[in-house]
Order: sequence, then structure tokens, then C-alpha cells
Amino acid sequence: MSPARRRHLRTFAVGAAVLVASFALLGTRVEKSLAAAPVQTVTATRAAFVREVTAEGVLKAVRATPILAPAEQERAQKVAYLAKDGAAVKSGEVVVRFDPLEAEREAADGRDDLRSAQGKIARAKAEDGKTQQGLALEQKLAREELDRARTFELKDADLYSRHQIVESTLDKTLQEKKSKGAEERLQVSGRLGAAGVTLGSIEADKASLRLHQAEKSLRGLTVAAPHDGFFVLERGWAGETAHVGATLWPGQKVAEIPDLSELEARVHALEADAAGLKPGLVCRLVIEGRPGEVHPAKVGAVQPVARPRDRGSPVKFFETTVSLDHTDPAFMKPGQRVEVAIALEKIEDVLAVPRGALFEKDGRRILYLRRSGRFQPVEVQVGPNSVSRVVITAGLEPGDEVALRDPSEAAGRARGRSEGPPEGAAR
Repeated sequence: MSPARRRHLRTFAVGAAVLVASFALLGTRVEKSLAAAPVQTVTATRAAFVREVTAEGVLKAVRATPILAPAEQERAQKVAYLAKDGAAVKSGEVVVRFDPLEAEREAADGRDDLRSAQGKIARAKAEDGKTQQGLALEQKLAREELDRARTFELKDADLYSRHQIVESTLDKTLQEKKSKGAEERLQVSGRLGAAGVTLGSIEADKASLRLHQAEKSLRGLTVAAPHDGFFVLERGWAGETAHVGATLWPGQKVAEIPDLSELEARVHALEADAAGLKPGLVCRLVIEGRPGEVHPAKVGAVQPVARPRDRGSPVKFFETTVSLDHTDPAFMKPGQRVEVAIALEKIEDVLAVPRGALFEKDGRRILYLRRSGRFQPVEVQVGPNSVSRVVITAGLEPGDEVALRDPSEAAGRARGRSEGPPEGAAR
């Protein structure tokens, strides 16, 4: 072998040795960085797994006396006064008062219309009487003329000329037609007069009905509390309540006076998280403003169809009734906002990890477990899950330390900090 070739081989061997040493050093540094990466862990332990859904709503009384707009009003009325929501009221105390302006105006219009209709009836009767008298006189005269024409009709051809006999016959025929026409006009006039009176009577009846409704509205301008209690306004589909200036229809529910001895919660659970929601599930209830108190409760009823709470919103909720195990009227009041945690599913003695500790890479579910001072990716199988935790059915053992984030990302950040900025970079 020539000296030049030997020198070339020695140079290649030295370069290869340096390269291998560099890779080994880099691997050692990565391994040390991976092992020393500041990653928080959690120890896997067997415990009960609970899947919950959180629902929000308000407290309502199981039994309550409704306060309704008077059904006998037969017309919509505008609210002029409304008792304060949640106010304590006494039996007989006025809780709703309606604006009398519209009813007073309708009553005045009704009285004017009634007087006008009565005047029309009187005029129709007077005009009909006058017309009847004139037509009756005309009919009487026509009959007298007909009687004379019949009495003095010329028929004897020996005494009278043919011209006189024809003229007498024509005169009798004319008087007969005049008498018949006068009688017909009298009958038609009677029917027209009766029709005019009837039309006036119809208008009078309409005015009387309008006046009656207005007077009834004036008599029912106030609604009183039927018994002592708390006045709670009724909330509509979007949570709105009646207010001063609102228009209420007959029989519309305005508020209620609840029985405080037994309350329940009406809450809304998000449809996406409410799989398995059904009556009888156990839940925990917390009243807004009293965060340290947890009240046991159960799901009483679930609306079969999810509906949006806000008009135009695509997000749907299940309206759910939650029954309290115990009601304390001392601090529980209808209308208070509550938050309810409903246990949808409970599995005893399983291994569950935080959802953030589970990763998916190349179609596999991965957990990073600390073994021999290093984190190793381990493929696992998952079971039921909730918003915050995932049940691991295979690949995890009790006592394993599970990384709460990807150690390789933490190692990369640590390596970047140790190497510092590149040469020439701004410091």
C-alpha cells in the first residue's frame, strides 16, 4: 500500500472516530437532558372514576300559588305597578296594578257609541212613524177615490156614450192601482223602518258590550296576594320577567307565591356532556354565594328533547329538575342561582390519569412512564373518560409515575436553554 493511501485511510479513521464520539456525546447530553427534564408526574393509583356534568339554574318551589292576570278581563292590559321580585307580601296586599287609561278611554268611547246608537234608534223610529203616517193617509185617500170610482162607474150604454163608459172604466182601474201602490209603499216603509231600528239596536248592543268590558277592566285593575309569602316573578323562555309597561293577556301567569317548605332546582345541562343523564342520579348542589356548602340532591326529571336557552343559539341544553334531600327556608329562597354536579357514571377500583397526560402518536395512545430515571413512551388502552380524566384499561400499573406533559418537548426546551443562543445572536 502506498504511503499516500495509508495517510488517507488514517485521516478517514480519525474523522470517523471523531464523528462517533460526537454522536455519543450528543446522545449522552440528550439522555441527560431527557432524564433531567423538569416534568411533573402523577402516581397511578386505583380509585373510583366518576364522570360528571355540571348544570346551572335556579331554585324553584315545588308548590306555589300562581298570580294570574284576571281572566275575566277579556282584553289585554298594561302593567302600571308590580311588586318587587322576592319581596315579602301580606294577604290582600296589592301586587299588580294595571294602567286605567286605556280602560277609561274605552269606557268613554263605549258610552259615546251607546248614546249615538240610541239616538239613531230614536231617529229611525221617528222617521218611520212620520213616513208611516203620510203613507197611511195616502192609502186612505186612494181607497176613498177607488170607492167613488166604483160607486159612480158608468156602465149603461143607453144613458152614456161609449167614450164616457171607457173613461169611467179607466178611472176605476187607475184608482185601484193607486190604492194597491199606496199599500205596498206602506208595507215597504214599515220594513225599512224596522231594519233601521234593528241596525241601531245592533250598534247599541256593540257599544254596550264594549262599555261592559271596559267597566269590568276598571273593576279589576288590581290583583291582591291570596296569602302571606314571597312574591316571585315568573320567568319566560329566555329568562325575561313581566315589568312595568308590559302588556299582559287574560289568564297570563305573572308571578307566584311559593311554599318555602320544599324547593327544587331547575337547571340546564349541556347536551354534549349529558350522555346518560336520567332520573335518579345522585348530584351535589351549591348555592351561589355559599360556596362552602354542598347539598345532596337527586335528578327528578329530565326534559326528553334538548333545546337552546338563547333564541338563535345553536347550543342545546337538557332542562332538568333536581330534588333536594333537605330544604332550609332560612337561607334557601326561590330564584337563587345554583350549580349542580350530576354523577353520570361511577366505576370502582380503576386506574385513571389526567386527560393531559395521554398523547396520541402514529395512531397509538401513549403515556410517558418514568422507569430507571428516564421517561419511556408506553402504549395503553383507554376506557371511559370525562372532561378531566381518562380510565386506562391496559398498559398501566399501580405505582407507575406518569408524566403530565411530553418529556421530549420539555427536554428540547431544556437543551435549548443549556446551549444558549447561537453565536452572533443578540443577547
